[in-house]
Amino acid sequence: MNKSLAIDTSTTRLTIARENDGDFYEYSMDNCVDHAKNIFSNIKDLLIEAQLDIEDLDFISIGIGPGRFSGLRVAASAVQAMAYTHKKNVVSVSSLSNIALVAIKQFSIDRVLVATDAGNNKIFFGSYQIDESEIIKANANDSLIEINDFVFEEVNYYGVGNAWKKYGESLSTENIMVLEGAEDLYPDARKMIDLAKNRFEMKEFIDPFNIQPNYLIEQVTN
Repeated sequence: MNKSLAIDTSTTRLTIARENDGDFYEYSMDNCVDHAKNIFSNIKDLLIEAQLDIEDLDFISIGIGPGRFSGLRVAASAVQAMAYTHKKNVVSVSSLSNIALVAIKQFSIDRVLVATDAGNNKIFFGSYQIDESEIIKANANDSLIEINDFVFEEVNYYGVGNAWKKYGESLSTENIMVLEGAEDLYPDARKMIDLAKNRFEMKEFIDPFNIQPNYLIEQVTN
């Protein structure tokens, strides 16, 4: 059984979800210009719909990026305020691993390379695969890479994320099967709850004031 809240504001998509013992309630907004606007009222509305109070939550999950600098700050501030006030544990989740899980579920694949546009001819890059226990694993730390420096020599991986389309002519993709339509995948808070539950059960949670957004760089596209 699980009662939790998940928030990701690392991209232009605002995504929030709550679970109340198997029942999910979600809110999302694409092309979001100001993540901070109405974020607390949207959370409150989801709580009411789910018949939950913040005090009822087992944990709060946050997408820590990498991603948009201003967006990451919004989620960190909101989660810190709620979790500290109500003494809730926080579970941090890589936003790229979230996108990877979305792709794995949508396309029924098991190995994913996530590449999203970081601006200035750079990409945020993550390599993931799902194991026999249906747990997604990172093959390496998420990273920031110049597109001209990108090299990936392993085979049987699928490429997802908006960078493959934007920088397709510059990225070396001979060994990568870029999925058609997968450039439009973004973090999904409901999927994040699945990732966060595994980490929570393993007691991989943090104090609210120890939330560390994974900026990778301080000057990225806002």
